[in-house]
Amino acid sequence: MNNFKLIKQLKSLNFVMFLLLAGNTSLLFAEVRLPNIFSDNMVLQQGVPVRIWGWADAGEKVNVTFLNQKKTTIANAEGKWLLFLDELEYGGPFELVVSAKNTIKFSNILVGEVWICSGQSNMEWPVSLLNNPKEVESKADYPNIRFFKVKHSSQGKPADDCAGQWDQVGPQTVSKLSAVGYFFSRELHSKLNVPIGLINSTWSGSAAESWVRRDVLDADPAYSDIIERHNADLKKFKSFKNIVSAYKQFETEYVQWAKADKQAKKEGKPRSDAPAIPTCQPPNFLPAGLYNGMITPLQKFAIKGVIWYQGESNAFDVVDGSDGVHRAIQYGKLFPELIECWRKDWGLGEFPFYYVQIAPFGDVYKPKAAALIRQAQFETLRKVENTGMAVTMDIGNVKDIHPRNKHDVGKRLSLWALAKSYGQDIVYSGPLYRDMKIEKNKIMLSFDHVGGGLIARDSALNFFSIAGKNKQFYPAKAEIKGEQVIVFNKKVKRPVAVRFAFSNDAIPNFYNKEGLPASPFRTDDWNFSETNR
Repeated sequence: MNNFKLIKQLKSLNFVMFLLLAGNTSLLFAEVRLPNIFSDNMVLQQGVPVRIWGWADAGEKVNVTFLNQKKTTIANAEGKWLLFLDELEYGGPFELVVSAKNTIKFSNILVGEVWICSGQSNMEWPVSLLNNPKEVESKADYPNIRFFKVKHSSQGKPADDCAGQWDQVGPQTVSKLSAVGYFFSRELHSKLNVPIGLINSTWSGSAAESWVRRDVLDADPAYSDIIERHNADLKKFKSFKNIVSAYKQFETEYVQWAKADKQAKKEGKPRSDAPAIPTCQPPNFLPAGLYNGMITPLQKFAIKGVIWYQGESNAFDVVDGSDGVHRAIQYGKLFPELIECWRKDWGLGEFPFYYVQIAPFGDVYKPKAAALIRQAQFETLRKVENTGMAVTMDIGNVKDIHPRNKHDVGKRLSLWALAKSYGQDIVYSGPLYRDMKIEKNKIMLSFDHVGGGLIARDSALNFFSIAGKNKQFYPAKAEIKGEQVIVFNKKVKRPVAVRFAFSNDAIPNFYNKEGLPASPFRTDDWNFSETNR
């Protein structure tokens, strides 16, 4: 059947549907289009050249108009095009017009500061699940704060696009926004008086290896167990896509089963036929899966920086119960490489990367695994330029891996941004261990970020321990003297090492006078099999 006859038969269908049915998908590029990150209500980054990109017919001329700028480019042989707008200044609302054979207009656009917020459940945790959602929602009238929520997508290869849309923050929309991201953006907006755009690319329970480019994992034997396990899954399920599909099917079946089970329980006959969890890694653990599906599609979009809250999943393995300590040590290498990977692929230099040190929690973690994740995060702060760490040891919940106080988390992240990215003269961190000096039977600890002075809240300093060369730690007395802390125990005559809050669930009371808590730390690098804590 030729195309003319087919057109007559399909008059009631729209043109795009016709092209799909005709199998001639290459003609879809006849109309210029852009990825979903471009839409009404979006925020463009000020102060840097802004990339605009999309698809059209090969060789087609594409015009982009924004404010007083008019840029032109030609789609390449693959139907892809890209151009740059010159640096923009804060303001709006504006209109962006893209034209070729057709014309697309995006309205209500602002120019301001764009931040990615990413990680696992504590970053994804929405405003609707706070302890006081109605109160927060009723006051959320911030039309110059916009957010884009990336739909969950785990992919075996880098994707060109992701699903999502831009929304203005208001009482009707804020409920689905990341609570940490909302409080972070609200602080920036109020202090800087500029539009804020927040791109929320998060997935609850996700592991760090899913948020990094695959070749990073392939290049280092330290991640061989991750790759070997994934290869075993591929052998069983034949493809990356099949693994993702198996979990989607399980989730669908489980939801249906749970509804039936709930009703059965009411009738006094609970069911025992729950669908079996697939015997493979979940989509949010698959190597590079979330990077391919939820980060790569964003990387031409100009941003100011990233806020990140993740690490809990790398302190334990949700599938086979493997050694959480091994996973945490592995994280010490992977997290800095993740930051480097994102920066390299965005091509915007060493943009700010501010993250949350995971909160205290008593269950699930293997012995010391969470403490090691925190140590890895602390060491990353020392090793990687233009990073910042919000400490949450005082606002966690040892009985809940999802502490509800997201306001202080977002505010503490904003302090790093306001100080380091926007030049405000404020105290933005609690005490961070710098170095130590041994004096007879005591160890003198020095700190950065002492602010107005060091303090212990409510009682004497707690959660300090001290050890000699035998590597046996004892609870230590700790006293503040000026900008130092003196640590000692009469049983340790010749001390060589100190640890502070180095456990999964410690809630210490060590702060600076500005109310920002100290980070846990250890001064030793001993193997855990050699020590008593």
